[in-house]
Amino acid sequence: MRNSDLNQLSPPPNDCVIRTKGETPAQYSDVKNVYEHVIRIRQRYLKGISGSLLDHGFGNGILSLYFSREGFDVYGVELLRSPFRDFLFDNTVIRDNFKFLIDEEYAIPFPDSFFNVIVSNQVLNFIHDRENIESVVREFFRISTPGGKIVVTIMSEDNYLFIDHGVPPIPLRGVVRVSVTGRLERDQMYYRFEDSADVVSVFEKVGFVIDDLGYFDFKLLDVRCAKHYIVLGHKPLRE
Repeated sequence: MRNSDLNQLSPPPNDCVIRTKGETPAQYSDVKNVYEHVIRIRQRYLKGISGSLLDHGFGNGILSLYFSREGFDVYGVELLRSPFRDFLFDNTVIRDNFKFLIDEEYAIPFPDSFFNVIVSNQVLNFIHDRENIESVVREFFRISTPGGKIVVTIMSEDNYLFIDHGVPPIPLRGVVRVSVTGRLERDQMYYRFEDSADVVSVFEKVGFVIDDLGYFDFKLLDVRCAKHYIVLGHKPLRE
C-alpha cells in the first residue's frame, strides 16, 4: 500500500470531540493514569526502543498520548463503531496519523515493515471470528519491521465476563454473548480463547517469536477474575 492511500481512510465521525492541549479532561491529563502494566512494559521490554508505533484500537487515545510523550511517532486505527467519542491529543500527536476503519474492515492500511512497535490493548476479543482475528495478526506481522515488537493484551478464558456473565452455552473457544446488568450494563459479544496455548498459537502461526506470556489481574468485590494475557513478541530479523 502506498503512503498516499492512507489519505483515503475515513476521518473522525462528526460527533467525535478531538481535544488538544489545554482542553484535555483532568482525568486524562496525567499519563500516570495509563495502565501500570503498559508503563512497566515500556520501561523494561521496550526500553531504548523508538520509531513508529501503532496503537491498534486507540479508544480514547490515552495510550497514544503516553507513547507519543515517550518519543514514539504514534499512529492509530479504530473502528467507526467504537463507543469512544472523546479523544485525547496534545501537540505531541499528529492527528492525521489516526484513522477510522469501516466496520468489519480488518486490513490495516499501512505499508509493509512500517512499525517498530505495535500495541493492541484489549482489542482482539472484540473481533467475533477466528479467521478475522488471524487476519489481523497476519497484518501485524506484515506491517512490523524485522525485529519489530508486539505488545498485545487479551482476555483470558477464565475472565469473570465469561464465567459469571456469559450466556449459555459457553464454548471453550469461540464467540460468547456477555450480559451484565446493574451499574455497568453491557450486552456484547466477545471472542474467547481456549487457553494460553491457544493465544500463543495465533501469533506463532504467522511467524512471530513469543518472548514472554504474562498476565494482569485483579479481584475485587463481585469481580472474581479480571485476568488478561499479555503477549510480548517480535518479528524475526529474517523470515
